[in-house]
Amino acid sequence: MIRIVKSDFLKGAAEAGSWPKTNVPEFAFFGRSNAGKSSLVNMLTNRKALAKSGSRPGMTRIINFFLVNDAFTLADLPGYGYARRSAEEGESFDRMIADYASTRNSLRAIFLLMDMRREQ
Repeated sequence: MIRIVKSDFLKGAAEAGSWPKTNVPEFAFFGRSNAGKSSLVNMLTNRKALAKSGSRPGMTRIINFFLVNDAFTLADLPGYGYARRSAEEGESFDRMIADYASTRNSLRAIFLLMDMRREQ
């Protein structure tokens, strides 16, 4: 079991050239808007407001990176689904997530979060 003693916000960015350069493994959280991705980051790190979360869907609009124990990175990805976005913004999000998943060398796993109270 890993004990988390340190967690810091590294950076939030939408484009590959702006993502932080790290040499540690990275784990990402993906899912519908309001599935609890940011809340999971806060729970894992035992910090109530490390990752910003809100009651309104679609609060996360960029990829937020968090360094944990100086040993690995967590990435909080924007949600998909019922957050209000234009078609153009939705396509931009799709490209950002596809670029991230296909080019991020430190990425080890993407966890899909599902809110079992909702129809997916």
